[in-house]
Amino acid sequence: MTRLAKTDIDGIIPRLPDYNEELLKKLGGGLADIAAKAAGGTASALQKGIRQKKIGIVPITSGLGIIEGFSETIREIMAFLGADAFVTKESDVAGIGEAMKRGAGRLFLADDQTCSLMDLETGTIADNSVCTGRGFAAALSMKAKDLTNRRVAVLGAGPVGRGAIRALLSCGADIVVYDTNPRCLAPFHEAAGVTVAHSASEALQSCNIYFEATTSGNTIDSCDMDGDTLVAAPGVPLGVSREAVLLHEENIIHDTLEIGVASMLFSLVAMTS
Repeated sequence: MTRLAKTDIDGIIPRLPDYNEELLKKLGGGLADIAAKAAGGTASALQKGIRQKKIGIVPITSGLGIIEGFSETIREIMAFLGADAFVTKESDVAGIGEAMKRGAGRLFLADDQTCSLMDLETGTIADNSVCTGRGFAAALSMKAKDLTNRRVAVLGAGPVGRGAIRALLSCGADIVVYDTNPRCLAPFHEAAGVTVAHSASEALQSCNIYFEATTSGNTIDSCDMDGDTLVAAPGVPLGVSREAVLLHEENIIHDTLEIGVASMLFSLVAMTS
């Protein structure tokens, strides 16, 4: 998990309605539709489950500490999707106790290493990295209309990339994956439907649908794209160059929190329904 900076989340709250409209125009569905697809359900059915339990968002001080505005941004994204969510006044263990006293049935906890949404009744956990991979894969599938037998290059085979690969395979896509760490690629050498590339450029040259899940900037440049290229890029920093974004913004799906948090929420409800 990449630690966000305050600049990564500034402006998310006031832009939520407009961003949702942008997604509707770009993909044919908004945050709820993307998250529901990632969770394997329908938005209307899963939103009923979202409203059934309060969510306590507990600030965590371990590691490099609390990111200003992070918890409040999580709360507003969840509220936008219909959840009854609140941020505890206390942090850490005291915050967990406060959340439970205030009737939370679900807890959101995040530090420098992990970010989780958990159901207190069942012990079920939705992991941000996995859900982000699924969510952006769902968004990419919506943009492409149909991924059956289409090749998708996945750059980055960490938790987000692995979550995306599983989701993309379930959509019928053929995967070409590359990671700079050979250990991350080891599980895919004999995986059905997956080809391991020897370089990022080899992966990108094999197709025109990309899933950028690295933690490096400018992995994909304007020379790697044309008017038909589609990109899902959940990575922080954005792995698509500024020039490529200016030329092909309509074909690039990227945000720092919204799709990932929405997918966590809908996935947890789907797993506990």
